[in-house]
Amino acid sequence: MWNPQPAFQDFFYTEPDDIIKHRTVFRKEYEYYVPFGGRGSGKTYTFADAVIIEATLRKVRILVTREIQDSIDESIKQELEKAIINRGLEDCFKITNTYIECTVTGSYFLFKGLKNNIRSVKSISNVDVVLCEEAEAVTKHSWDVFLPSIRPDSGRPIVIVIFNPANELDDTYQRFIVNEPPQTVKKLINWSDNIHFPPFLEKQRLHAKKTMPLKDYEHIWEGKPIGSSGDVIIDLDWIKAARFASRVDGFKKTGEKVVSYDPAGQGRDSNASLYKDGNIVCDYDEWVKSADLREATTRAFSHALKYKADRFVYDECGGFGDGVSVFVDDIKKETKAYIDVFPFNAGDNPLNADKIIEGTDKTNGETYSNAKAQAHGVSAQLLYNTFRFVVLGEEVDSELMISIDIEDDDVFNKLARELSTPLWVRSATNSKKKVESKKDMEKRTGMPSPNMGDAFHMLNAPQEHKEIDIYEAIRRKKAAQAARG
Repeated sequence: MWNPQPAFQDFFYTEPDDIIKHRTVFRKEYEYYVPFGGRGSGKTYTFADAVIIEATLRKVRILVTREIQDSIDESIKQELEKAIINRGLEDCFKITNTYIECTVTGSYFLFKGLKNNIRSVKSISNVDVVLCEEAEAVTKHSWDVFLPSIRPDSGRPIVIVIFNPANELDDTYQRFIVNEPPQTVKKLINWSDNIHFPPFLEKQRLHAKKTMPLKDYEHIWEGKPIGSSGDVIIDLDWIKAARFASRVDGFKKTGEKVVSYDPAGQGRDSNASLYKDGNIVCDYDEWVKSADLREATTRAFSHALKYKADRFVYDECGGFGDGVSVFVDDIKKETKAYIDVFPFNAGDNPLNADKIIEGTDKTNGETYSNAKAQAHGVSAQLLYNTFRFVVLGEEVDSELMISIDIEDDDVFNKLARELSTPLWVRSATNSKKKVESKKDMEKRTGMPSPNMGDAFHMLNAPQEHKEIDIYEAIRRKKAAQAARG
């Protein structure tokens, strides 16, 4: 008999005749089964119970996995054992410290983490059922490598993805909720859907509702993406508020035209360039790394020429600064373009170190450990000011805001994730703010170098004022008039 709670019945066959006919409890029209939501919903036990029944109906290989699983104790093996005992099937299963086997059908349960075993997991081609728990932590790299490797002999994989959404930009949420693949059944299931919700959890829930910030409570118990948390530099809500902020009454375009360029290198796999028309980010370009730095620099600088930019900012870190500078000078001579060019070095000292940061009693030099931290801080303040204007309805000077006018949803989401992922860390030698290293960030989240995010920060990074003599000013004025016809 298989009669799961009403909230779960969309995933399964429940009539004995259907189960016997198909030799499975999982509805055959689906391949991806995605129950998601908060704590206390019964998701984990329900699907543990389902795969135990599945193992008695036919011979299947079941991979129980999660992103990081250093030991089998970190898996849901105990839930599987509980389901076996509750159904009185102890005589039908052999349970060891490393695997579970159904002695009746020959079904076999494997337990492996994805991240540390991705090569060996990839080689498991004849897995029939995948039960992935805490899937919010599974990275894009793990999914990209793992999913194509599932090729069961039966022809139809059953992939169960159980998770409580963390950040709506995480790959698992985007992959299975926002852009669900074909043959997917997904459902938000929370504590309120669990008819067996235990009293001790109800006490915990009520206490959490009284004492926790609403955002945290809704994430833990109601399955809502929490977005940014901890020492994140830029909150996701600020970024979302900035999208098309220029279309909100009261927002005025102001400021210079700036193009930024983050060249690929030092392990980065892409070049990135962004264009900001005053306080509106409105164009982007990202392309794979090329061996020809001149070609890449020409492509990036073409945006500065196209938009008649006032400034072109490039990242000179990683040993490419001198090359970019030479190539840009060559292009400027050929085109007779009057565009100020600024190198950005993340390791430099903060600019205007003695200047008090607005709203604080500390200077740039006292707050930020380097130029990179300062640039992130400036971007964060611009986006927060925009959030205050758009969401909170406060009066904010347009010069203190920024709008992200990127139409493509995928590109915007990529930029948003790159901006909302890095954390503040403290310098080992003082209390100044530093940006989490890219190596540490990739280890924590699986996200590679944030090329577009870096280009965004360079757009906003403070720059030293360049003195221009009177003759240069006259030449620029004539060039601008000629460009306007």
